[in-house]
Amino acid sequence: MATIAQSHIAESEQDFGLAPRLLLGSLSLAAGGVHLAMAPIHASNSATEAGGFAVVGWLQILLAVALFMRPNRGVLVATVILNAGVIGAYIVSRTVGLPVGAHPGEKESVEAVDLMVTIFQAALVVGAGLLLAKPSLAGTGPADGKWSIENIAMASAVPIMVLFATSITLTDPSIAEHGHGGSASVTSSGGGGGGHSHGGAALVSADLQALAEERCDLAFNPAAYWRETTLAGVDTLTGGETSMVNHDTGASVVGSAELDEIVSTQVTGRGELGDARMVIALSKASDDVYDNWLRWMAASGKSSHAHEAGAALAPDDTMMGGHLGPQAWHAMTDQSQCDALEAELAIARDTAMKYPTVKDAKAAGWVQVTPYVPGIAAHFMKFSIVDGKFDITQPEMILYDGTDDDSSVIGLSYYLKQEGDAEPTQGFTGNNDHFHRHVGLCVSGAGVIGDSTTTVEECEARGGKKAEGQDGWMNHVWIVPGCESPWGLFSGASPVLEMGLTEASGEDGGGCAGSSVRDRYDLNAGDIENTPTQVGGAVELAVGN
Repeated sequence: MATIAQSHIAESEQDFGLAPRLLLGSLSLAAGGVHLAMAPIHASNSATEAGGFAVVGWLQILLAVALFMRPNRGVLVATVILNAGVIGAYIVSRTVGLPVGAHPGEKESVEAVDLMVTIFQAALVVGAGLLLAKPSLAGTGPADGKWSIENIAMASAVPIMVLFATSITLTDPSIAEHGHGGSASVTSSGGGGGGHSHGGAALVSADLQALAEERCDLAFNPAAYWRETTLAGVDTLTGGETSMVNHDTGASVVGSAELDEIVSTQVTGRGELGDARMVIALSKASDDVYDNWLRWMAASGKSSHAHEAGAALAPDDTMMGGHLGPQAWHAMTDQSQCDALEAELAIARDTAMKYPTVKDAKAAGWVQVTPYVPGIAAHFMKFSIVDGKFDITQPEMILYDGTDDDSSVIGLSYYLKQEGDAEPTQGFTGNNDHFHRHVGLCVSGAGVIGDSTTTVEECEARGGKKAEGQDGWMNHVWIVPGCESPWGLFSGASPVLEMGLTEASGEDGGGCAGSSVRDRYDLNAGDIENTPTQVGGAVELAVGN
């Protein structure tokens, strides 16, 4: 027994040679350094991903120190376990997708830096494993504790090559765009596909230019939308939140007392009535002030969704489908998908026009559930068709410019029942229709009598009850001719729907003709003049009309 114990002690305290120390230590240091460098890049997509990269990076660096100084059996075992586990996670992420992160269950592409680090980690597993199986391979240090210049030079050759390769790889410009399946927008503003896969690959300038030139989706939004997104710095190529390159935002904001009054009452996130007040305020602003509000949105970061990590509710709950202003858009380049969406929108348009007035909707079973609310209009709902399935021909809600029998149709809203906080994947072809919820409305019978900010006491005093609403998902579609939204086909709210529209309801002939601000916007179909172009080596949006 004593002999066995002494053998284990001797083995764990073996004086490793210089070569294995430098080789394994350098590999671990390089892998750890790359993981730490990638942590802040992934932070924009997921705090979980960033934390995972940081933890792995620090553990690999700590193991590198131990491997350099005095590696023993415990250090070698930890090296094998950690790196084998990271390799396993990498393989899963590139084959079926990790169950956590910004895009759970989505397969990721293989990048040069990923492959390099995986090779380093595989070498660590093999090297440490061999030393565990046959400690004699480690060699020993010199009897006098001193290393010759020749020994140091020979032992350092491979580690120097490892660190050199790491440095070269990390200086690759594409590393700055390296995401985790996210929609990073690097040198431009800014793909689409079927379903609701809200994400995309990181792109470099050449890819963005090709994407801008090959897209087939320009006419789905009005010309005004492309101008609005330019001023607000909204990404209409990769579907990100805001543009990183935009020649007409930020510094070009022209301040004024009128603009100050508007931005000081920026109430996004304070309930539906707060958003409605903003739509009214914007409708009363001059065109110049309105344009500067859009520029201010970009400069202040208000164009971005406020997606709080770990939030109890999904993004944009209790609001008009998200922030006010133009919504992000994923460019579509697959002609078959553009054709599919065009056909779907034609069906939706025909469906809406079957019920041109409130009287028609009531006769077919839709009942009023909200008054006219600036930005989102009056909602009429057909409860008998509410379920968890998306059917273009069966919109659960039809939107009108008022509540009288002769009020005119202006859009549709699809309403799905789905438990949990995950946004429904059903919907129109592409990645651009966005579902939202109104959580905590005050309701009485089938009607809404208070917005989500109404307290329980206030609601009860009105004879109502606070509705949870977590399982009710809505998607607006501004499909009626003349009522196209300058903020996007599927935007949560439309600036055209101000108070003048409902005051003219039943008298303006429909098609949002009564809106006092409709002439502010070019609602003709978008075209190449209003979309991303190559300017000075960077993709930007032309201001257009």
